[in-house]
This record gives sequence, structure tokens and C-alpha cells, in this order.
Amino acid sequence: MMREHGRKGAELFIALTATLTDESRTAMFQRAVVPEQTCYRTPEGLLVRIDGEAISLINQHCYEKEELLAGQIHAHPDQAYHSGADDALALIRLPGGISMVVPHFAAGPLRPRRWSIYRRGQHGRWEPRPRRVKVKVK
Repeated sequence: MMREHGRKGAELFIALTATLTDESRTAMFQRAVVPEQTCYRTPEGLLVRIDGEAISLINQHCYEKEELLAGQIHAHPDQAYHSGADDALALIRLPGGISMVVPHFAAGPLRPRRWSIYRRGQHGRWEPRPRRVKVKVK
């Protein structure tokens, strides 16, 4: 879906839900949810807006399924990095939450080592994570 939107020059945010295992030390991602959103092109770049109602709906579904809103993923048109807008407008508010940014609108082969991975710290700051990433698809 990120590739499809990227071909149109637009970003797409995908929320990732998770359950906790291993005495709440490990998050197992369960679902990818695409909330209703609007992508804007500004002089500074692209910006995605997800309104409060869409976020509330995701949180309601998470509550019903006993999951957490624990991650987000989106693609940038060029390099993968966490922009100031990504920091300020993140869906994820929980410490320990994960944010992934995929370069080049996710075009080409899936190469997680080229992604930028960030984890939300205890004080709300996004901290870069090591590039060693395991992607295991069921």
C-alpha cells in the first residue's frame, strides 16, 4: 500500500497493533491498520493528517481485541529518517513504541536494513535503534 500511494507522490501511515508476551517484555505485532488519512504536499515536503476520530477508532478496536497501538510505519520519498513532523505527529504515544520509516516510498525489494527504526523513550523522545532488524512474516 505504501508503494501504491508513493507512485502517486503521497505518504501513507500504517498503524501496528501488538500483544505483549514474555511478562510484558516483548511486543508481538498482530495487525496492520490503515486509518483514514489525508496526505498534503507543502513547500517543506509531505505531511499526513489523521484526525482524532480515526485514532479513537483504532484505539477502540485495540481495546476490544486486547491489543496495544504499539507501532507505526510509513515511507518517505527519498531517505528514511524521522522528521520533525514524524516526531510531533506520531500515532504512537507509549514509551517503547516503534516507528519505522521506509525509503523511496517502499519501491523495490523489501530491505529492512535500509529502514530507519526509532523507539519512543520514557520522556517521549524518539531514539534511533540499531539497524539490525528481523522481519518475520506468518
